[in-house]
Amino acid sequence: MTERLKTYSPNMVSVILTHGATGIVHTITGFSEGSIVSIDRNAETFTMYRGADDTKTRIYNSDTSATITVPLQQTSNSNDILTYLYEYDRVRLNSDGLFSIQIKDLTGRSVYYSDEAYIGNVPSSSFANEMQLREWVIYAASLNTVIGGNSRFSQDDANSVAALGGTVLPQWQP
Repeated sequence: MTERLKTYSPNMVSVILTHGATGIVHTITGFSEGSIVSIDRNAETFTMYRGADDTKTRIYNSDTSATITVPLQQTSNSNDILTYLYEYDRVRLNSDGLFSIQIKDLTGRSVYYSDEAYIGNVPSSSFANEMQLREWVIYAASLNTVIGGNSRFSQDDANSVAALGGTVLPQWQP
């Protein structure tokens, strides 16, 4: 079977913050030239325990927290929003500073979402004769993750996704 041509557009990756206490919704803009966002789970879901007699046990870890890094140009207005979100949380200390975060590839099926996220600290800053970055680190208490592709499914792949409990939306049907 021939592979279908896939499409990915970096400017169609969105990072949206929603702050429930104030009602603001902000789409982050002004990403760095080389990286838009990185998402890293804080713990492995399964780890292997090996006994001295070569018996093995798989150990489940329910931690779905993640660390999200968003490198922004120093000139990005999103730096202001993130700074004030951080300050809002820092002075209140009552969880009103928590916000939701959604990261989505609008040309594909990848979506990451947490309804409890926060900024641990402001990024380091430097100034120079060229563009500098502000790397914002956002912690997600629990991250829902769908890592998907960017083209229509083959019939076999659509059937496999359905058999595994997934849903194939009409625009991705073969």
